[in-house]
Amino acid sequence: MVSDLHPPIDADPVPRRQWHVSLLRILGKPLPDRLYMSLAHWVYFRRWPDFEHPRTLQEHIQAYVLRTRDPALVMLADKIAVRDYITRTLGSARYNVPLLGTWSHEAEVPLATLPYPVVLKPSHLSGRVLLLSRRGDERRQRARMRSWLNKDHSRINREWFYAQVPRRVIAEPLLRDAHGDVPPDIKAYVIGGRVRYFQVDGGRFTRPTRNLYGPDWSLLPARTSLPRHPTEPAPAMLTTLVEFAERLAAPFEFLRVDFYVIGEQVLVGELTSSPGAGFGRYYPASFGETLASHWALDRRVARSAPVTTTPALPALTAHKDMLP
Repeated sequence: MVSDLHPPIDADPVPRRQWHVSLLRILGKPLPDRLYMSLAHWVYFRRWPDFEHPRTLQEHIQAYVLRTRDPALVMLADKIAVRDYITRTLGSARYNVPLLGTWSHEAEVPLATLPYPVVLKPSHLSGRVLLLSRRGDERRQRARMRSWLNKDHSRINREWFYAQVPRRVIAEPLLRDAHGDVPPDIKAYVIGGRVRYFQVDGGRFTRPTRNLYGPDWSLLPARTSLPRHPTEPAPAMLTTLVEFAERLAAPFEFLRVDFYVIGEQVLVGELTSSPGAGFGRYYPASFGETLASHWALDRRVARSAPVTTTPALPALTAHKDMLP
């Protein structure tokens, strides 16, 4: 059962786990981006980053944001504009999550006539969603949307491209599988042009969990800050997921591609160039170093480059700092 007014969703809720990072965001507003990110990295990881020679995936993501001014990153961050890129790259609009409408002001959203259940989200923010199963308290709902439209996400972790995304509210239908359940989020991490691992998020609207799988869907001996859930079978469309993710990521050094699989239907949810702004933990920490070894600077790959193989992730062994 999903409540009418669900709190904002954060896949990796940094503010609750690291209050001092939130304090730094407030006190560090006058600081230039590079200095702020260096301090925030130290506060979060207790080590100084090397943005010139990144050693972990987290450092690579942050260095990528600091040195890259490619306007394509603005398109990726825009939940409306990115749909056209997905359509052109994959050859059909059917791979986009259906769009019910877009609005520039919270008062314009037709809450009385939306086809419930529905998902509302801002086009210019990350990790914010309002899940409505039926009509509810419109005053509270519009207040939530107004807070979205007044927020500049680029100032949270200096992800500059969010500042250039038009601020709008979008509506999508709530996706459900044949059993009426919300399908899990399947996120493909493409580094150096190839899928290196899949992240599967479960319990998004209840108790968040997360598993990490290799490109062949073998459970990896690594995890993030969220607890694991029982392993799920490989999607029947796994080969398609790998192909689509690598095709969408071809022009970029790095990309996370979010999928939903409903039966044999593949939908692309979002494309992300800086998940968590690089503030995500891996256990063991060496997993982030393994992923960093695949990063290729200034990749120049044709958008239509064929994808014929699925390279396996190098074997990982258990590490003493891996949590149960």
